[in-house]
Amino acid sequence: MSDFSIDSAGDDSYSTDEYETESTDTYSADDSTSYSEDTYSDDVYTATADTDMDGDGVLESVSYDNDGDGFNETVESDTDDNGWVDTVYTDADADGYSETLLVDTDNDTFLDTYATDTDLDGYVDTLESDTDGDMVIDTVATDTDGDGTFETVESV
Repeated sequence: MSDFSIDSAGDDSYSTDEYETESTDTYSADDSTSYSEDTYSDDVYTATADTDMDGDGVLESVSYDNDGDGFNETVESDTDDNGWVDTVYTDADADGYSETLLVDTDNDTFLDTYATDTDLDGYVDTLESDTDGDMVIDTVATDTDGDGTFETVESV
């Protein structure tokens, strides 16, 4: 129980018999951000969330944007309920393309893989898919010399 007041003479007076108060220590990273003791301690801020939000038995983890490019680096979940964790590694080299997408979006039993734009011509270098359903991966090579024309188009 405590009571804090300022008397008319301007002196501080403090009494411990009228009100019960509770205080929470806060830490400020800058003038606009503060963290309570429960979420911020020992100068370590945890940037992952380990929860099973969809009830599939697989923890969803989010790795935040460590390189400041606006894309989360890793997102883990089992979106198709096949028992395998789908993983998306996003733009770690800041070229505007996701490096690897380990999911089977066309249900051809092959994991789709997107390679980066290594020559920076605006086209992804390799795209895996089985567009004709023959269980053989179709491959498209893009404009590696930057002349605006695809060099090789292979469809098996």
